[in-house]
Amino acid sequence: MQEGVIQYQLDFSRQALPDGVSVDELNACRARLFALKLIGQDASRYQGLGYGNISQRVELPGKPDAFLITGSQSGHLPVLERRHYALVTCCDPMENRLQANGETPPSSEAMTHAVIYQALPAVHAVIHVHWPDLWQNAQERRMLATARDIPYGTPQMAQAVRHCLLQADALNTGMLAMLGHEDGIMIWGRTLVDAEAQIQITFND
Repeated sequence: MQEGVIQYQLDFSRQALPDGVSVDELNACRARLFALKLIGQDASRYQGLGYGNISQRVELPGKPDAFLITGSQSGHLPVLERRHYALVTCCDPMENRLQANGETPPSSEAMTHAVIYQALPAVHAVIHVHWPDLWQNAQERRMLATARDIPYGTPQMAQAVRHCLLQADALNTGMLAMLGHEDGIMIWGRTLVDAEAQIQITFND
């Protein structure tokens, strides 16, 4: 399966994000990760496709697992605008269906973000980066990890991530390596600050 292509069934309403939804904190964090080359796009890496994405839980009435996520094909942009984010309002991993609205469709990895939010209700931020050094040493570090034969952006990956979280009794702050997705690392935290702090701690480890 080609990476960077949405594999789930998407019900997308193209419209501006609701006025009460702020992208400021998410956008500032995403810009820092872009500067570290943990999110971005490079012609010499991954067949030139964009890589990495970031999301944050949003409070919406009747939508406990709604979240804001970077839009598809936005990896090449150093700083995003409001129109580059999508609001995921509903996700059914078992049916491989996702509902969202915004001016840009959600990232192809949105289903995996959704699974983390559903499995860990206290988590309010998820970051997906490409981190070669950490990914290559994930097993030595005894990180949570999905199997090497499970590809990126698929229902199988979402199910594998959920299985890892439930089987390992995952904490509300943590990291997971997607061994079937070159250099792919998922990071989550109770807040966006907590999630990003793990990256800084690991960089300095």
